Amino acid sequence: MILQSMKPVKILLAMLLAIGAMLMLASCGSGGGGSTAVEKSSVVVGKVLAAKKADVALAAAGDPITVYVLSDPSITATVGTDGSFTLRGLPSGSFTLVFMQGSTEVGRLTFDEVAANQQITIDVQLVSNEIVLVDEDRRGIGDAGVELEGLVQNVIVLDPNGDSRFVIAGRSVVARPGVTAIRQGDTRKTVNDVTVGKQVHVKGTTVQDSTDVLAFEIMLQNPTTGSTSDTQMTICHHPPGNPTHAVTITISSSAWPAHQAHGDTEGACKP
Repeated sequence: MILQSMKPVKILLAMLLAIGAMLMLASCGSGGGGSTAVEKSSVVVGKVLAAKKADVALAAAGDPITVYVLSDPSITATVGTDGSFTLRGLPSGSFTLVFMQGSTEVGRLTFDEVAANQQITIDVQLVSNEIVLVDEDRRGIGDAGVELEGLVQNVIVLDPNGDSRFVIAGRSVVARPGVTAIRQGDTRKTVNDVTVGKQVHVKGTTVQDSTDVLAFEIMLQNPTTGSTSDTQMTICHHPPGNPTHAVTITISSSAWPAHQAHGDTEGACKP
């Protein structure tokens, strides 16, 4: 009788153990390969340019340049003889690229506000053995990237020190300090210049779980021709590790927010 009464208990314990094992397997699956495949899906397509022929010779004669992700060094690539490299499976949100030549670190670049399934195309330049960002273009793989062109229809929020919000070509567009470059030709502008009726061209990405567009670049256009004119700009670059060793370089306006964030200034360096 005692043995018979224990059988249901044993069966119940076995069922509980089986359910627990199934839950553990499910949690491992969702926290491992499943979510990782979604979150680590961005791509960086880059090219290392040389500032002058001497740097080209130095790069060719010395060790090859390698690039890896600081948070996950297994994501790495060697720069080809043409200067090109590709990194896949990068995390969304933010990440830092580390550039090495042999055992010497020649630069780091940090990218924020990275959307899932986003491709970031960059040009970097080897200036005095230091990597600097020259051009940046973000496009979506699927629906992550957005380009808009049209009139500014409404100014919802105007905040030079925080997020500003506009309605452009029927979409809600967010301009964020340190993220959004606003220019007309080679002249830097501010959110105060993005006024109702202005013709603009926007490059950005969709905000997660929203239809809003976070702008990386807002170019004010000529209302007649729609031209954005020249988007190149000259800046005085102060290397983060050696700010007194300033150098004059030319970059795309899309790369300006990253340079401005670490103290670079517009215009050529003063003697």
